[in-house]
Amino acid sequence: MLTMNKQLAIRVAVLALMTALVLIGCGDRGNNQAPVKETGPVDEESVLTIEGSGVANNTRLTLQEIQGMQSAIIQDEYFSLNNWGTKQYFSFKGVSLWQLLSEAGVKDTARQVVITADDGYCISYDIADVKREDYIDETNLDKKYKMIIAWEEDGKAYDPTKYPFRLVVGQREPGDINKQNWVAKVKTIKVD
Repeated sequence: MLTMNKQLAIRVAVLALMTALVLIGCGDRGNNQAPVKETGPVDEESVLTIEGSGVANNTRLTLQEIQGMQSAIIQDEYFSLNNWGTKQYFSFKGVSLWQLLSEAGVKDTARQVVITADDGYCISYDIADVKREDYIDETNLDKKYKMIIAWEEDGKAYDPTKYPFRLVVGQREPGDINKQNWVAKVKTIKVD
């Protein structure tokens, strides 16, 4: 049997390795794209940037511009399961992430989408994951969800001066721990 100190050392090593892998996966791979399109003077922290070699146009969208995408707005209850087994519902209002990428001119050659928060936390998805329209709620398998960028949670808008965008996604299958994939204060979406 392993002693408590050895168990702790193993856990710390595994955590460090996982952190390193996330940081490597989210690193800047270079971008020779044209400069980002400016939409006018706005608070930098209320702008969502979509960039990378997988989009035709680097794009900066304000909260107001995203809220104005009436045909893409989604308002629904999303089921969440966290690492401790806590199950909960949250009501979100936002837009389809795939629709946002389409607005930026996502290319057929795009393969990966990296969503990065204000604090540097990031998560990476294959383009097929972003396109999916069949994420689930394990308590109601008839329910189907899209991956969204939300600006409102449980009827309350996020602070519009502090990156008011959150990535929200349903479960891939029953038992899928999906809440860890919800990224708050999304700043940049990079498509390659």
